[in-house]
Amino acid sequence: MKKYQIMRSTVLLLCLALLPCLGFAVAPKLKYKNGHEVVKAMYKRWQGKWYPNFQFEQRAIFYENEQVSKEEVWQELYSQPGRLHIRFDGFESGNGVIFSEDSVYHFKARKLAAKMPQVHPLVLLSFDAYFLQPQETAAKLQQLNFDLGKISEADWQGRKAIVVGTKNPADGSSSQFWVDKERLYVVRVITNNTGSVRDVEMNNYQLLDNYWVATEIIFKTDGVTTLREEYYNMSFPKSIDNSWFNPDKFGSTKWQ
Repeated sequence: MKKYQIMRSTVLLLCLALLPCLGFAVAPKLKYKNGHEVVKAMYKRWQGKWYPNFQFEQRAIFYENEQVSKEEVWQELYSQPGRLHIRFDGFESGNGVIFSEDSVYHFKARKLAAKMPQVHPLVLLSFDAYFLQPQETAAKLQQLNFDLGKISEADWQGRKAIVVGTKNPADGSSSQFWVDKERLYVVRVITNNTGSVRDVEMNNYQLLDNYWVATEIIFKTDGVTTLREEYYNMSFPKSIDNSWFNPDKFGSTKWQ
C-alpha cells in the first residue's frame, strides 16, 4: 500500500509539472485584487508628482476609409481637476470645447452651441486620477460603466499592463482601461456605452521635465482608426487663469 501511495504521488507531481507544456498553464497571481486597488496604487505612486497644468499644441489628423481626410492644429490646456479647454484650428476660428465640472460645452463661431453632462474618461484616467481621492475616481469610473471588480494582466507594446474592466484581455468590446504595470500610467482606454466600441491608445510616452507624457493618441471606432493626435510645444505652467475655463469667457480667451 505504501509503495502504491508513493507511485500515485509521483504520477500526480509529474502531471502537474506537465500542465504548462500541455497548454494548461496556471494563471499568474495578480498583484491587485480589483480596480479599486489599481486606482489607489496610481494615486499613491504619483500624488504630488504629476503635472497639475499642461499646455500643448497638437496635429489632429483625421481618417476616412483608412486614408487621411484632413489635418488641423489644435491648442489645448488642461488644469486639474477635470478642466480641459480645446481650440479647434486656432483661436481665430472661434470653435472648440471646454470640459469643466463634469460637463462639456461646445462652441461654434465663439458662441455656445451645446452643453451636456459628461465625465471625460481620458482626462479622468490620464490626469485627474493623480489628484482626486481614489474613491472619487472610482465612483466616476463606475459611472462610466467600468467594472472595477474585473481585472487581468496582458502585454502591451512590449510592456506588462494591468487591465481593469475585464478578466479576458482578448475581450475588445467591454469598457476597460489598461495601466502600465511598472509605471502606473494609463496606456489604453476602451469604452462601449452605446454599442459602438471606442478604443484609444496613449502612445510614445516621453519623460519631459521629469514628467511622463503620452505624445501620440490614436482613436479607433469599431476597430477603424478615425483620429491621430501628435503633441508638441508641450509645457507645464506653474499657474493658469481660471477664467480660461469659464464658458462665458470662451470668445475672449487666449493663452498664447
